[in-house]
Amino acid sequence: MRDKSDNPVRDPASVVIGAIAFHMIGGVVVQMSPFVVAGLMAGLSLSERDAGIVASVELFALGATAIAIAPFLSRLATRRTGLLALLVTLIAQAASISDTTWTVLVLLRGLAGIGEGVLYAISLSIVASRCGNPEKVFGYFQFACAIASVVLFSVGGEVTATFAHRGIFALLAVVMLVFAPLLFLVPNTPKAEENDVSSDTGSPAFLGFLLFIAIVLYVTVSAGLFAFSGPLGQRVGLSTSAVGYILTISALVGLIGAGAATVLNVQWGRTLPISAFCFGYGVVVLVLCLWRDPLAYGVAVVASAILYYFSLPYLFGLAATLDRSGRWAAAAGSAHLLGFAIGPIFAGTVIAETGYARLAAFSVAMTMTAWGLAMVVLSGGFVRKHRTDRYPDATT
Repeated sequence: MRDKSDNPVRDPASVVIGAIAFHMIGGVVVQMSPFVVAGLMAGLSLSERDAGIVASVELFALGATAIAIAPFLSRLATRRTGLLALLVTLIAQAASISDTTWTVLVLLRGLAGIGEGVLYAISLSIVASRCGNPEKVFGYFQFACAIASVVLFSVGGEVTATFAHRGIFALLAVVMLVFAPLLFLVPNTPKAEENDVSSDTGSPAFLGFLLFIAIVLYVTVSAGLFAFSGPLGQRVGLSTSAVGYILTISALVGLIGAGAATVLNVQWGRTLPISAFCFGYGVVVLVLCLWRDPLAYGVAVVASAILYYFSLPYLFGLAATLDRSGRWAAAAGSAHLLGFAIGPIFAGTVIAETGYARLAAFSVAMTMTAWGLAMVVLSGGFVRKHRTDRYPDATT
Protein backbone atom coordinates (compact mmCIF):
# COMPACT_ATOMS: atom_id res chain seq x y z
CA MET A 1 0.00 0.00 0.00
CA ARG A 2 2.66 2.41 1.03
CA ASP A 3 5.78 0.92 -0.45
CA LYS A 4 6.51 2.15 -3.94
CA SER A 5 9.01 -0.59 -4.62
CA ASP A 6 7.93 -4.05 -5.78
CA ASN A 7 11.17 -5.51 -4.43
CA PRO A 8 11.69 -4.32 -0.87
CA VAL A 9 15.28 -4.06 0.26
CA ARG A 10 16.60 -7.00 2.29
CA ASP A 11 19.24 -5.99 4.78
CA PRO A 12 22.25 -8.33 5.17
CA ALA A 13 21.71 -10.56 8.19
CA SER A 14 25.34 -10.25 9.25
CA VAL A 15 25.14 -6.45 9.37
CA VAL A 16 21.87 -6.53 11.31
CA ILE A 17 23.25 -9.01 13.85
CA GLY A 18 26.45 -7.01 14.21
CA ALA A 19 24.50 -3.78 14.72
CA ILE A 20 22.38 -5.46 17.42
CA ALA A 21 25.60 -6.57 19.14
CA PHE A 22 26.93 -3.00 19.13
CA HIS A 23 23.60 -1.81 20.52
CA MET A 24 23.42 -4.43 23.27
CA ILE A 25 26.97 -3.77 24.48
CA GLY A 26 26.49 -0.02 24.42
CA GLY A 27 23.04 0.00 26.01
CA VAL A 28 23.07 -2.89 28.50
CA VAL A 29 23.94 -0.57 31.40
CA VAL A 30 20.75 1.41 30.76
CA GLN A 31 18.69 -1.73 31.32
CA MET A 32 20.72 -2.74 34.38
CA SER A 33 20.98 0.68 36.05
CA PRO A 34 18.56 -0.23 38.91
CA PHE A 35 20.86 -3.12 39.84
CA VAL A 36 23.94 -0.89 39.62
CA VAL A 37 22.38 1.49 42.13
CA ALA A 38 21.28 -1.35 44.41
CA GLY A 39 24.70 -3.02 44.21
CA LEU A 40 26.56 0.17 45.08
CA MET A 41 24.31 0.80 48.05
CA ALA A 42 24.69 -2.74 49.36
CA GLY A 43 28.38 -3.26 48.63
CA LEU A 44 29.78 0.16 49.50
CA SER A 45 27.08 1.38 51.90
CA LEU A 46 26.42 4.40 49.71
CA SER A 47 23.35 6.56 50.19
CA GLU A 48 20.65 6.71 47.53
CA ARG A 49 22.05 10.08 46.48
CA ASP A 50 25.67 8.94 46.11
CA ALA A 51 24.74 5.70 44.35
CA GLY A 52 22.44 7.62 42.04
CA ILE A 53 25.20 10.06 41.16
CA VAL A 54 27.53 7.20 40.17
CA ALA A 55 24.87 5.68 37.91
CA SER A 56 23.82 9.04 36.46
CA VAL A 57 27.40 9.99 35.56
CA GLU A 58 27.66 6.88 33.41
CA LEU A 59 24.33 7.50 31.68
CA PHE A 60 25.09 11.16 30.97
CA ALA A 61 28.59 10.25 29.71
CA LEU A 62 26.99 7.66 27.45
CA GLY A 63 24.54 10.14 25.96
CA ALA A 64 27.01 13.01 25.67
CA THR A 65 29.58 10.81 23.92
CA ALA A 66 27.00 9.55 21.45
CA ILE A 67 26.12 13.13 20.55
CA ALA A 68 29.75 14.25 20.35
CA ILE A 69 30.92 11.43 18.10
CA ALA A 70 27.90 11.43 15.78
CA PRO A 71 29.30 14.01 13.27
CA PHE A 72 32.51 11.99 12.83
CA LEU A 73 31.12 8.47 12.45
CA SER A 74 31.11 8.56 8.65
CA ARG A 75 34.90 9.14 8.72
CA LEU A 76 35.80 6.48 11.29
CA ALA A 77 36.60 2.81 10.75
CA THR A 78 33.48 1.22 12.22
CA ARG A 79 34.80 -2.08 13.57
CA ARG A 80 38.16 -0.74 14.73
CA THR A 81 36.52 2.17 16.58
CA GLY A 82 34.02 -0.18 18.17
CA LEU A 83 36.67 -2.60 19.39
CA LEU A 84 38.70 0.24 20.89
CA ALA A 85 35.58 1.53 22.68
CA LEU A 86 34.86 -2.00 23.93
CA LEU A 87 38.38 -2.28 25.33
CA VAL A 88 38.01 1.03 27.19
CA THR A 89 34.67 -0.10 28.60
CA LEU A 90 35.98 -3.49 29.75
CA ILE A 91 38.95 -1.84 31.49
CA ALA A 92 36.54 0.43 33.34
CA GLN A 93 34.33 -2.54 34.29
CA ALA A 94 37.29 -4.52 35.64
CA ALA A 95 38.60 -1.57 37.63
CA SER A 96 35.14 -0.87 39.04
CA ILE A 97 34.94 -4.39 40.46
CA SER A 98 37.97 -3.90 42.68
CA ASP A 99 37.75 -0.20 43.56
CA THR A 100 35.90 1.00 46.66
CA THR A 101 36.49 4.76 46.51
CA TRP A 102 33.44 6.82 45.54
CA THR A 103 35.39 9.48 43.64
CA VAL A 104 37.35 6.93 41.64
CA LEU A 105 34.17 4.99 40.91
CA VAL A 106 32.56 8.14 39.50
CA LEU A 107 35.53 8.58 37.16
CA LEU A 108 35.54 4.91 36.18
CA ARG A 109 31.81 4.83 35.43
CA GLY A 110 32.22 8.00 33.40
CA LEU A 111 34.98 6.27 31.42
CA ALA A 112 32.74 3.25 30.91
CA GLY A 113 29.99 5.58 29.69
CA ILE A 114 32.32 7.10 27.08
CA GLY A 115 33.10 3.69 25.60
CA GLU A 116 29.45 2.64 25.74
CA GLY A 117 28.39 5.88 24.08
CA VAL A 118 30.66 5.21 21.12
CA LEU A 119 29.28 1.68 20.73
CA TYR A 120 25.70 2.87 21.07
CA ALA A 121 26.14 5.61 18.47
CA ILE A 122 27.83 3.21 16.04
CA SER A 123 24.92 0.78 16.27
CA LEU A 124 22.44 3.44 15.15
CA SER A 125 24.80 4.77 12.51
CA ILE A 126 25.15 1.29 10.99
CA VAL A 127 21.40 1.05 10.51
CA ALA A 128 21.18 4.50 8.93
CA SER A 129 24.10 3.97 6.56
CA ARG A 130 23.74 0.30 5.61
CA CYS A 131 20.13 -0.80 6.10
CA GLY A 132 17.29 -0.11 3.70
CA ASN A 133 14.52 -0.73 6.25
CA PRO A 134 15.52 1.21 9.38
CA GLU A 135 12.20 0.84 11.21
CA LYS A 136 12.30 -2.91 10.72
CA VAL A 137 15.88 -3.21 11.95
CA PHE A 138 15.23 -0.94 14.93
CA GLY A 139 12.29 -3.23 15.67
CA TYR A 140 14.80 -6.08 15.88
CA PHE A 141 16.81 -3.93 18.30
CA GLN A 142 13.83 -3.54 20.63
CA PHE A 143 12.91 -7.21 20.32
CA ALA A 144 16.44 -8.19 21.35
CA CYS A 145 16.42 -5.69 24.23
CA ALA A 146 13.08 -7.00 25.51
CA ILE A 147 14.30 -10.61 25.50
CA ALA A 148 17.59 -9.62 27.12
CA SER A 149 15.72 -7.68 29.81
CA VAL A 150 13.77 -10.74 30.89
CA VAL A 151 16.95 -12.81 31.21
CA LEU A 152 19.16 -10.10 32.71
CA PHE A 153 16.57 -8.97 35.25
CA SER A 154 16.37 -12.45 36.76
CA VAL A 155 20.13 -13.04 36.69
CA GLY A 156 20.96 -9.49 37.73
CA GLY A 157 18.82 -9.67 40.84
CA GLU A 158 20.52 -12.85 42.06
CA VAL A 159 24.04 -11.65 41.23
CA THR A 160 23.51 -8.28 42.89
CA ALA A 161 22.01 -9.86 46.01
CA THR A 162 24.98 -12.22 46.35
CA PHE A 163 27.95 -10.12 45.23
CA ALA A 164 26.62 -6.53 45.39
CA HIS A 165 28.37 -4.04 43.05
CA ARG A 166 31.14 -6.50 42.15
CA GLY A 167 28.56 -8.94 40.86
CA ILE A 168 26.68 -6.49 38.67
CA PHE A 169 29.85 -4.98 37.17
CA ALA A 170 31.14 -8.50 36.45
CA LEU A 171 27.82 -9.40 34.82
CA LEU A 172 28.03 -6.32 32.61
CA ALA A 173 31.54 -7.35 31.52
CA VAL A 174 30.39 -10.90 30.78
CA VAL A 175 27.49 -9.67 28.62
CA MET A 176 29.87 -7.46 26.66
CA LEU A 177 32.33 -10.31 26.10
CA VAL A 178 29.53 -12.59 24.93
CA PHE A 179 28.46 -10.12 22.24
CA ALA A 180 32.00 -8.99 21.35
CA PRO A 181 32.68 -11.61 18.60
CA LEU A 182 29.59 -10.42 16.72
CA LEU A 183 31.17 -6.99 16.22
CA PHE A 184 33.35 -8.54 13.51
CA LEU A 185 30.23 -9.10 11.36
CA VAL A 186 30.11 -5.38 10.59
CA PRO A 187 32.38 -4.12 7.79
CA ASN A 188 35.21 -1.92 8.99
CA THR A 189 34.81 0.81 6.38
CA PRO A 190 31.78 3.14 6.60
CA LYS A 191 29.48 2.98 3.60
CA ALA A 192 29.67 6.11 1.48
CA GLU A 193 26.53 8.05 0.72
CA GLU A 194 26.23 9.38 -2.80
CA ASN A 195 23.30 11.68 -2.17
CA ASP A 196 23.71 13.37 1.18
CA VAL A 197 20.59 14.80 2.75
CA SER A 198 22.07 18.29 2.57
CA SER A 199 21.19 18.26 -1.11
CA ASP A 200 17.66 17.06 -0.31
CA THR A 201 16.47 19.77 2.02
CA GLY A 202 17.55 23.25 2.94
CA SER A 203 17.33 22.75 6.72
CA PRO A 204 18.37 19.22 7.78
CA ALA A 205 19.92 20.51 11.01
CA PHE A 206 16.65 22.24 11.96
CA LEU A 207 14.61 19.10 11.28
CA GLY A 208 17.10 16.99 13.20
CA PHE A 209 16.98 19.34 16.16
CA LEU A 210 13.17 19.22 16.25
CA LEU A 211 13.23 15.43 16.21
CA PHE A 212 15.89 15.40 18.95
CA ILE A 213 13.63 17.50 21.19
CA ALA A 214 10.61 15.33 20.34
CA ILE A 215 12.42 12.15 21.41
CA VAL A 216 13.70 13.74 24.63
CA LEU A 217 10.17 14.84 25.56
CA TYR A 218 8.57 11.50 24.74
CA VAL A 219 11.16 9.37 26.52
CA THR A 220 11.24 11.71 29.54
CA VAL A 221 7.54 10.99 30.07
CA SER A 222 8.00 7.24 29.51
CA ALA A 223 11.01 6.97 31.82
CA GLY A 224 9.36 9.09 34.49
CA LEU A 225 6.27 6.87 34.65
CA PHE A 226 8.42 3.74 34.62
CA ALA A 227 10.59 5.00 37.47
CA PHE A 228 7.52 5.65 39.62
CA SER A 229 5.56 2.56 38.61
CA GLY A 230 6.05 1.26 42.17
CA PRO A 231 4.50 4.27 43.96
CA LEU A 232 1.76 4.44 41.31
CA GLY A 233 0.92 0.79 42.02
CA GLN A 234 0.89 1.36 45.76
CA ARG A 235 -1.60 4.22 45.25
CA VAL A 236 -4.11 1.70 43.88
CA GLY A 237 -3.52 -0.76 46.71
CA LEU A 238 -0.99 -3.14 45.14
CA SER A 239 1.95 -4.58 47.05
CA THR A 240 5.53 -4.20 45.87
CA SER A 241 5.62 -7.86 44.86
CA ALA A 242 2.43 -7.46 42.84
CA VAL A 243 3.92 -4.47 41.04
CA GLY A 244 7.01 -6.57 40.31
CA TYR A 245 4.89 -9.31 38.74
CA ILE A 246 3.07 -6.77 36.59
CA LEU A 247 6.36 -5.25 35.41
CA THR A 248 7.70 -8.71 34.53
CA ILE A 249 4.56 -9.48 32.54
CA SER A 250 4.77 -6.11 30.82
CA ALA A 251 8.38 -6.82 29.76
CA LEU A 252 7.28 -10.08 28.15
CA VAL A 253 4.14 -8.68 26.54
CA GLY A 254 6.13 -5.67 25.36
CA LEU A 255 7.60 -7.99 22.72
CA ILE A 256 4.32 -7.50 20.88
CA GLY A 257 5.21 -3.85 20.32
CA ALA A 258 8.66 -4.60 18.96
CA GLY A 259 7.26 -7.38 16.79
CA ALA A 260 4.50 -5.15 15.42
CA ALA A 261 6.99 -2.46 14.43
CA THR A 262 9.15 -5.06 12.70
CA VAL A 263 6.23 -6.57 10.79
CA LEU A 264 4.48 -3.32 9.87
CA ASN A 265 7.71 -1.47 9.03
CA VAL A 266 6.44 1.55 7.06
CA GLN A 267 3.66 -0.19 5.13
CA TRP A 268 1.23 2.37 6.55
CA GLY A 269 3.71 5.21 6.45
CA ARG A 270 5.11 6.89 9.52
CA THR A 271 2.41 9.41 10.36
CA LEU A 272 -0.16 6.83 11.46
CA PRO A 273 2.13 4.75 13.74
CA ILE A 274 3.71 7.82 15.37
CA SER A 275 0.29 9.37 15.95
CA ALA A 276 -1.03 6.09 17.35
CA PHE A 277 1.65 5.60 19.98
CA CYS A 278 1.71 9.28 21.01
CA PHE A 279 -2.04 9.50 21.56
CA GLY A 280 -2.06 6.00 23.06
CA TYR A 281 0.61 6.98 25.55
CA GLY A 282 -1.40 10.05 26.48
CA VAL A 283 -4.26 7.76 27.46
CA VAL A 284 -1.88 5.55 29.46
CA VAL A 285 -0.63 8.60 31.37
CA LEU A 286 -4.15 9.62 32.33
CA VAL A 287 -5.07 6.12 33.50
CA LEU A 288 -1.92 5.67 35.59
CA CYS A 289 -2.04 9.07 37.24
CA LEU A 290 -5.77 9.65 37.67
CA TRP A 291 -7.58 6.30 37.79
CA ARG A 292 -7.08 4.48 41.11
CA ASP A 293 -8.05 0.96 40.09
CA PRO A 294 -5.69 -2.07 40.28
CA LEU A 295 -6.97 -3.64 37.06
CA ALA A 296 -6.72 -0.36 35.16
CA TYR A 297 -3.19 0.10 36.52
CA GLY A 298 -2.12 -3.36 35.33
CA VAL A 299 -3.59 -2.86 31.86
CA ALA A 300 -1.99 0.59 31.57
CA VAL A 301 1.47 -0.67 32.61
CA VAL A 302 1.32 -3.48 30.05
CA ALA A 303 0.05 -1.07 27.38
CA SER A 304 2.87 1.36 28.17
CA ALA A 305 5.45 -1.38 27.56
CA ILE A 306 3.88 -2.34 24.25
CA LEU A 307 3.73 1.28 23.10
CA TYR A 308 7.29 1.99 24.23
CA TYR A 309 8.83 -0.92 22.33
CA PHE A 310 6.63 -0.07 19.32
CA SER A 311 7.57 3.62 19.33
CA LEU A 312 11.36 3.57 19.37
CA PRO A 313 11.82 1.88 15.96
CA TYR A 314 9.74 4.60 14.31
CA LEU A 315 11.47 7.47 16.09
CA PHE A 316 14.95 6.09 15.34
CA GLY A 317 13.88 5.19 11.81
CA LEU A 318 12.65 8.72 11.20
CA ALA A 319 16.03 10.03 12.36
CA ALA A 320 17.77 7.60 10.01
CA THR A 321 16.06 9.23 7.02
CA LEU A 322 17.77 12.55 7.71
CA ASP A 323 21.14 11.40 6.36
CA ARG A 324 22.84 8.16 5.41
CA SER A 325 25.98 8.83 7.46
CA GLY A 326 24.02 8.04 10.60
CA ARG A 327 24.68 11.32 12.39
CA TRP A 328 21.06 12.03 13.22
CA ALA A 329 20.35 8.40 14.04
CA ALA A 330 23.15 8.53 16.61
CA ALA A 331 21.79 11.84 17.91
CA ALA A 332 18.36 10.22 18.26
CA GLY A 333 19.94 7.54 20.43
CA SER A 334 21.49 10.26 22.57
CA ALA A 335 18.10 11.94 22.89
CA HIS A 336 16.67 8.63 24.09
CA LEU A 337 19.37 8.30 26.74
CA LEU A 338 18.96 11.92 27.80
CA GLY A 339 15.23 11.47 28.23
CA PHE A 340 15.84 8.27 30.17
CA ALA A 341 18.13 10.15 32.55
CA ILE A 342 15.82 13.17 32.94
CA GLY A 343 12.58 11.18 33.35
CA PRO A 344 12.90 10.12 37.01
CA ILE A 345 14.05 13.61 38.02
CA PHE A 346 11.16 15.22 36.14
CA ALA A 347 8.49 12.90 37.55
CA GLY A 348 9.85 12.98 41.08
CA THR A 349 10.01 16.77 41.14
CA VAL A 350 6.49 17.25 39.78
CA ILE A 351 5.00 14.66 42.15
CA ALA A 352 6.74 16.17 45.16
CA GLU A 353 5.74 19.73 44.30
CA THR A 354 2.25 19.40 42.82
CA GLY A 355 1.08 15.76 42.87
CA TYR A 356 0.05 13.12 40.36
CA ALA A 357 -2.70 15.13 38.68
CA ARG A 358 -0.23 17.79 37.62
CA LEU A 359 2.18 15.05 36.49
CA ALA A 360 -0.58 13.78 34.21
CA ALA A 361 -1.14 17.25 32.76
CA PHE A 362 2.55 17.92 32.15
CA SER A 363 3.14 14.45 30.71
CA VAL A 364 0.23 14.63 28.28
CA ALA A 365 1.31 18.11 27.16
CA MET A 366 4.88 16.92 26.60
CA THR A 367 3.72 13.86 24.66
CA MET A 368 1.48 15.93 22.42
CA THR A 369 4.31 18.41 21.86
CA ALA A 370 6.56 15.53 20.84
CA TRP A 371 3.88 14.37 18.39
CA GLY A 372 3.56 17.86 16.92
CA LEU A 373 7.31 18.17 16.43
CA ALA A 374 7.46 14.76 14.75
CA MET A 375 4.69 15.84 12.38
CA VAL A 376 6.68 18.96 11.49
CA VAL A 377 9.70 16.79 10.69
CA LEU A 378 7.56 14.48 8.54
CA SER A 379 6.16 17.44 6.64
CA GLY A 380 9.68 18.71 5.89
CA GLY A 381 9.78 16.69 2.69
CA PHE A 382 13.13 14.98 3.19
CA VAL A 383 11.48 11.56 2.93
CA ARG A 384 9.98 12.37 -0.47
CA LYS A 385 12.57 14.23 -2.45
CA HIS A 386 15.28 11.77 -3.42
CA ARG A 387 14.70 8.85 -1.08
CA THR A 388 11.61 7.08 -2.43
CA ASP A 389 13.62 4.04 -3.51
CA ARG A 390 14.71 3.52 0.06
CA TYR A 391 11.93 5.08 2.13
CA PRO A 392 8.23 5.10 1.28
CA ASP A 393 6.39 8.39 1.39
CA ALA A 394 5.29 8.71 4.99
CA THR A 395 3.45 11.98 5.16
CA THR A 396 -0.12 10.78 4.60
